[in-house]
Amino acid sequence: MKNTVGEVWKFLDNSPCIRRDLSRDIINARALAKYILKENKMDATLDAVISAIRRYELNRQDNIFLIANKLISQTVNLSTRTGLAEITLLKDNDVQKILPELFKIIQYVRGDVLRVVQADESIRLLIDEKNLEKIKEVFPENKIIRLDKNLAEINMHMHPKMRTTQGILAAISNELAINGINIIEIMSCFPEMLFFVKEQDVLKAHQVLHQLCHG
Repeated sequence: MKNTVGEVWKFLDNSPCIRRDLSRDIINARALAKYILKENKMDATLDAVISAIRRYELNRQDNIFLIANKLISQTVNLSTRTGLAEITLLKDNDVQKILPELFKIIQYVRGDVLRVVQADESIRLLIDEKNLEKIKEVFPENKIIRLDKNLAEINMHMHPKMRTTQGILAAISNELAINGINIIEIMSCFPEMLFFVKEQDVLKAHQVLHQLCHG
């Protein structure tokens, strides 16, 4: 019985959408037990799994997400931008010397986009597709690792308390994931949080986040 409880609780720990519906009392315990038995191929009785589900303490984790979702619902603004591209560059001294040349191309006063992410091995640039060819000409071909087009940005203007609240990013990314939306990149510059997705997903992603923020 102890192993059964452990397996069931581990399954529920890793299934936030199921936990959420359990807390709303809209999941039938017997049906869920049958699902868990099938998915985990468990050597346990149906009654033992049902008992483990009923003994599961929902508040162990979900208070974090409850608080996070309450703050997310106070998001100040939600906006989108399409027509973006991403360039992944090799991170070396040559690229570092060339990077300042970007500011001759990018015109912030015209609303041009330039988002920069630096990691240990590469540098990623999020830019407007209209500037893609100009920027490609600046860097040697052997310095460009990857190009991605047809991207979109979703900008969440956050409530001030969201910066110091656990579970904000997890709650948002989980909501997008369970709706089949892949996040290409995430950036933040408080009070803004930026999510990058494929253009084909931006309308659905906006609808999902709008419901999360205002539903």
